[in-house]
This record gives sequence, structure tokens and C-alpha cells, in this order.
Amino acid sequence: MASATLDFVSAHAAGMAGIGYAGKSDSLKVISCGQDGQLCIQKADDLSDKITKSMQTEAVACHCLAVSPMQDNFAVGDQAHFVKIYTLPDGTFNSVATRFSLPVRALTYSPSGTNLAAAGDDEGIKLISAAESKVFRTLRAGAYTRSLAFDPESEFLASVSAEGTLQIWDMADGKVKYAQKRVAPKVDVTSARRSATAWHPDGGSLLAVPGTENDVCMFERLSWSVAFSLKGPHSAPINLVSFSPNGLYLVSAGTDSLLVLWDVSQRKALNQRSTPATVSAVSWHPDHNSLACVSEEGSVAVWSDIVPGDHPGPHVSPDSLPAHGVASHQEGGGERAGSVDPLEEEEQGMDSFIDHDMEDDMAGDETAPGSATKRRKGPQGRAVYGMSRGANPQAAIQPGATPSGDSSQKRFMAYNAMGCIICKEEEDFNVMEVAMHDTRAQRRRMPHLNDLYCFSMAALGDRGVIYGSKSSKDAPSTVMYRPFDSWAANSDWQVSLPPGEEATAVTAGHSFSAVATSQHMLRIFSPAGLQSFVMTLNGPAVALAAQGHLLAAVWHGSLPASTDDQSLQYAIYDISQQQQVHCGSLPISPGATLAWLGFTEETLLASYDSEGVLRLRTPEYGGCWMPVFVSAQQRKNSEVYWPVSLTMTQLTCIVCTATQPIPQVAPRPVLTNVALQVPVLAAEASSAQLEADLLKCNLQLNHCRLHLAELTEAGESSSDAEQGVAASEVALDRCLLKLFNAAVRGDRLQQALEAACQLSQARSLEGAIKLANHNRQTALADRIALFLQTRLELEAAEADQAMSPEPAAMMEPPEVQDGPSSSSPSQPQENAFQSPVAVQAGTSSGPGTRKPLLSSANTMSQTNVSRDLPSKNPGKRKAPQAQSGNPFARAKVSKS
Repeated sequence: MASATLDFVSAHAAGMAGIGYAGKSDSLKVISCGQDGQLCIQKADDLSDKITKSMQTEAVACHCLAVSPMQDNFAVGDQAHFVKIYTLPDGTFNSVATRFSLPVRALTYSPSGTNLAAAGDDEGIKLISAAESKVFRTLRAGAYTRSLAFDPESEFLASVSAEGTLQIWDMADGKVKYAQKRVAPKVDVTSARRSATAWHPDGGSLLAVPGTENDVCMFERLSWSVAFSLKGPHSAPINLVSFSPNGLYLVSAGTDSLLVLWDVSQRKALNQRSTPATVSAVSWHPDHNSLACVSEEGSVAVWSDIVPGDHPGPHVSPDSLPAHGVASHQEGGGERAGSVDPLEEEEQGMDSFIDHDMEDDMAGDETAPGSATKRRKGPQGRAVYGMSRGANPQAAIQPGATPSGDSSQKRFMAYNAMGCIICKEEEDFNVMEVAMHDTRAQRRRMPHLNDLYCFSMAALGDRGVIYGSKSSKDAPSTVMYRPFDSWAANSDWQVSLPPGEEATAVTAGHSFSAVATSQHMLRIFSPAGLQSFVMTLNGPAVALAAQGHLLAAVWHGSLPASTDDQSLQYAIYDISQQQQVHCGSLPISPGATLAWLGFTEETLLASYDSEGVLRLRTPEYGGCWMPVFVSAQQRKNSEVYWPVSLTMTQLTCIVCTATQPIPQVAPRPVLTNVALQVPVLAAEASSAQLEADLLKCNLQLNHCRLHLAELTEAGESSSDAEQGVAASEVALDRCLLKLFNAAVRGDRLQQALEAACQLSQARSLEGAIKLANHNRQTALADRIALFLQTRLELEAAEADQAMSPEPAAMMEPPEVQDGPSSSSPSQPQENAFQSPVAVQAGTSSGPGTRKPLLSSANTMSQTNVSRDLPSKNPGKRKAPQAQSGNPFARAKVSKS
């Protein structure tokens, strides 16, 4: 393609420069700034008609310029470290927005013009309120940021550093949403290069970034994967890119002094112009088919009729172009060899759940009737059907990892109860350091790893460390395992995944390590590197976790609902037995995403979502997820809890702040233990904590009983488990007595009786009687004493029956069993706290389980109370102690 040369007009000294259109249509001006510190104002249709105005009392080089979308002011970043605001149309100084410690290199306004982002050679990206000229947040970016770009929805901010690192920042919380090194060309920090990015105007569906192969990489929103790339005329790295206002075209400026106009849908170059030097900045005309640009030599030019006449103009709406937007672009022959259609790539991912036949039926509608599904224009001008904005499947997470982008160039690849894996970013490679919390448990220190694969995920197991990387142009996706200790040399191993398959999550247990891949594969390896099993998940993996021989996997079961709820599934596998232990749906809070996954010390699976709700998978009710911690109810001020590990009673976490929600590597974070608190609804606020403690104690007791039953069935030693059951029963009785006392004091006698009937030890029941008598509740004390007597009699009868040589069928059952044990409406809810595992297995009277005599005794105490207590004036009766001295003497005698 022949290249004509643009006619440039001298305006500034050589170096970085900025340019933009300002003003209304009838008085539109081209304004630019450069190394001479001058503001040059030129007519849009006649660059020779210009006014030069000094912007400083002393000549200070200006590096970047951004015009507000409101067209009322513009901002300039200079060599003196200032960001200054000037008013339009006269360009008079207004205010200083902020100041850095080093020169400012990048500026951009948000689409609404309310905020301004600024960065440069100094560390950090400052977000500024344009109206107040006040910094309201600083993003913890590294030094030498060269370009910034807000997406059209103001949800994300893209930044590119001189090292070529791309970072996507979430504007809601200031966190790094995505980070990838070596995406853009590496530039000299003393040069005038920018590596400027641009978002597609249709809502930011694509992010264009200069690539490392003299091309333009198109990153897909939210998945942040490269959908396709534009490659052709450029013979040197690209310096900047910019979409046309309608998104049909993109202009790129290379260091080869070439300006290229691309047809985005056909992915081919339409037009190009040669320039005397590398273009430093461009700006599309707001109404006409032209583009203004300023070169690194400080000269200005306007490329008129940039889009050829046989193509729609840069301001024509794609919706009004059915032929160009659909037919001709589907037939386009500008496909780059090996490129993938974005729609085909979507079909390979989560969008495979969408019925594309339905899309064809709906092709004439902007919004399907009765559906929240909207149509938006994709990069080919075709209608792309999908979820409403925000309802997107979450990306895979690595529990215990922090995102990259910290100004210290360090981050946690993994952090758990054993230790942490620290990634330190060097110039050409990363260094991986494994640090243990308890060095006595692991005396041998693992050598640092010089990471040449750009590992993006890691997991710390009890026998070794596993790393995983994404593929690059030089290497496929790689998995590496390093054991802590081994008797043999060369115990480290690594494998490369097949082309087209990427590692998305990794984890390591005691006898295995596992990798989830982009092909929905779950690959399980032995400690020595043998692949012991491969299974297919029913959707893209979200997270993996391991403890001992247990492996937990979470994946997308389907597309999120229209209410933005993620649809996640989970499964727990026992690798040693090659069995699936549990599976089902993994619930999280509405509109939230999964933030952490792990096991408790007692091997219960736990999940923590972005709303701060921690849930445990418990065996009760056939297996359910019980919320045991809600951070919004526990935190003080704006604390943020970052989970590390947990038990059934407390969460070990790092307490962060809202302004710094992720822990920093240095100084080493402090671990905090926070007690779990089940979110209960109590009739009396004073008993809410007691009821929550009761639920936790029941959970602990049921888990101990289940563990004891498993050991007994396996024929293993169960003395420790029996002691654990006994200790849990004592703790449960302690909680019940506290609840009983509160109910008696609050005159809630029925609730008090229910609590007393759940006590498992005779000593606890004696204490309940004493408390009832102390509060002058003699009727309640009588019922508890009768319950205790009946229970002891039943236990004695069962003991006699067990010792008798006669068959059980020949023995006469105790009288108390004649009554119904579960149909009485007044029966206390004891069965709600009985282990469902024991009930399902038919072992309710097995070792360590509470015998089902409680409900029978309760029923008898309710139905037969008139036999032992006067029906009138019960308040005039004396306490049971007054009648028989010791109310338990009779029970003990009966038992003997």
C-alpha cells in the first residue's frame, strides 16, 4: 500500500506532546502542548492560523494533554511534576490538580468528565475530582506509567508501564482486576514513547493495546484474553492506538513513522500515511472525517478524509449500517493467519451455554421480550447477545493470592496456615520465595526459584509447592512442582500443557497435586509427577483447594442469572480412595463472587465471597452450607477481612482497610483470630449470642460424632475421638445452661424447658434444676426432675436389657416407650440437633451418639405430669428439694 506523507506545521520543540480538539463546532480549535511549555491554539481547518500562549512563567516542558468531555477545561501534565487545569476556550490557568515527585507522563478524563486520572515516572496513579481539584484515591501502581485510559462505562482504568505491563483497575474498589507483564513493547524511560491504549466505544467490549510483535492486541472485556490482533504494515513497535468515535475503525501510530487506519471488523489496513517522526498523540475530529496528530518533533498535522469514501464515516452509527455491519464483514478476507473469531472464542468459553439458534430468532430485536438479555455491537458490527452488563461469569481465582500491581513489585502468590509464596518482580524474570510461618516444622529452607516462565498462580501444600503459568509466544502453559524434601535427586518436575490448553487453577495436597485447565480438564498428579487421573469438569474452573487427601473443585455450572448471581457447582474428592465424597451447588451472596475457598482444620469445606460471608459445608440435613461469619456484622469502621485459614470456631485472617483491601508483603502482615458468629434471629436480642454459640457447639459435636462413627466402623482406635465427643458434649451443655438461665430470667419457661431437655449429662440437669429453684420456677424444676428420673430409668432398663441373655424380642419394653416419641406437638426439638449422619446410617445409638430417649422422656414429662404434680395452684408447691431432700437421690437409687 502506497503511503502519502502528511503535511505538518511546526508548533513545539521536539519531545513528548499532547493534542486535542476543543470548543464548539462553529469555533472548534486544535490545542496542543509540547516541550517548549507553550499552548498552541490553531483553527481546525487552517493550522497556519495559530496562537501561541505561554503556559508557565518559566518554560517547563509539557508531556501530556487531556480535554474534558464537558469541553469546559483541559488538563496538562508537565516536567515540573504538576497536573494543572486550564479553562476553555481562552486557555487561562484555573488550578493545580495535584503534584507528583517526578514528571507526569499520562492523563485521561473519565467519560463523564467528573474525574481525572494522572500518572508518570512516580509510583501510583492519582484519581482526581475535576470539580474540586482534589485527589480522592491513589492506585498502588509501579513507577513509569506511560498511558492511561478509562473505559466508556467508567468501571475500569487501563494503564501501561514502560516495562510493557498492562494493568486493569476496578474503579469500584481500586483493586487490580487483571495484570500481565510484557504485553506492550518495553520502552526507555527517558524516551518520548507512550504505548497508549484505547477502549472500544461500544461500552468497552475490547481494549486495544500495542503488542510486542508490531501489532495491536485486542483484549476482551472481563475475560481479559486476547480475542484477536491487527498486524500488517507496521515494521516497528506501535506507539499508540485510538478508536474512531463509532468503533468501526482504529488508528495506530508506530515508531516506524507510519500512521495506519484499520477496519476493525475485517482486521485489515484501509489507509496509511507517512510522518516525519513518530506520532506522540492523536485526536479524532468530533464531527468530521479527520484526525489531528502531533509528532515527537513537535509539529502538528490534520489527516483529512482519513476514512476512504467507499466506507462509512467515523461518526456513522453502526446500527444504521446493516449491510456493512453484518454481510460484508462476515465475508471479509482480512483474517490474520491463525486468528480466532471473537464470537467463536466466546462459544468455546462460558458463552457455549447460550443457545445461538435463539440468537438468530431474536436478530431483529434490540431486547428480547420478557428478557433482560440485551444486544450490543461486537467488533464485527454483528449483534452479540449475552447477559446484562455486570452479569458475567467470574474469572478463576487462586485462594490466598494477591493481585499484581503493588508499587513494591512484590505480591503473595499463596498465603495459608503453613506459610506463603512471595513473588518479587525483577527486570527480566521473577523470583519466587517460599517462607514458612513455623520454621521448626520445616527446617529445610527451599531455595529461591528464578521464574523464567512468568508463573501467574501457585499453591502451597504440606509436602511441596506447585506453580502454573499461562502460555506465551515463546512457551506453552507450564506446571511445575517442587517438593520440600526428597531422598532422591531431581525430584522437581514440570509438564507443558498441549497447545490451546491453559492452566487456570492449581492446588497441592498431601498425596497429590491438581491443575484445572481452560479445556475444563482437572488433571491430578502424584508427588513424583505421574498423572494419576484426568477428569472433565462440567464448566470452567473457578477455584481449587486441598487438604490431606481431599480435593475440592468449584466451577461454573451455567451462566449467571439475570440478577447477577453466579451459578457455581462444587465437588469434594478423596484422592486416596478415588471417590467423590460430596457434590452440589455452591451458594454465595446475591451479586457476589467467590473470593476464597479452603478447608477447616476439621476438613470441612469453606467458602468466602466478595460480600464477606463465610460458609461451611456441614453434614446436617443431608449436606448444606451454613453461614458462620458475616463481616458486615463483625467489622469495625471499614475493616476488610482477608481469609488465611479457619477452624470450626474461629477465622484466622489479615485485617485490612478499605483504602488498602489487600495485604502487603512488607512489612509482613499480622494474623488476627476472629470468632465465628452464626447470623441468628433471636426473639430476645440478649440471647442472640447464646443461640449462635449453641449452633456452633452443635456443629462441633456432630462433626466429632461423625468422626467417631467413621473410626469405629473402620475398626481403628477411637479413644481420642471419644474424648473429643465428651468435650464437645460438655461445651454444648455449658451453652445450653447459659441459654436456660437467660430464658428463665426472661420468663420464657417453654424455651427454658427445651434447652434443659437437650442437656446430655445428669450433672447439667441438676444444675438446671438448681437454677430453676433459685429463680422460684418450681413447676419448671418439677418437670426437669421428672425428665431426669425417667431418663435414668430408661438408661438403666437398656443396660439391663443389654446384659440379659434373653432375646430382645422376649423382653418387655419400658413403659415410657408406649407413648409417641415424635408426634407430640409439645415435644422439644431435640432431633434438630442430632447428627443426620448417624440417623441416615442407623447408628443413633452407636458410640458417642446421644440416645433417642430425650424426646420420649420429654413427651412423658408433658403427658404424665398431672400424675405426679397437682393440677391446681402449682405455685404453692414446695421445691423438689423440700419434698425429698436431694431430688436426685431417688433417681440414683432407681438407677442402681
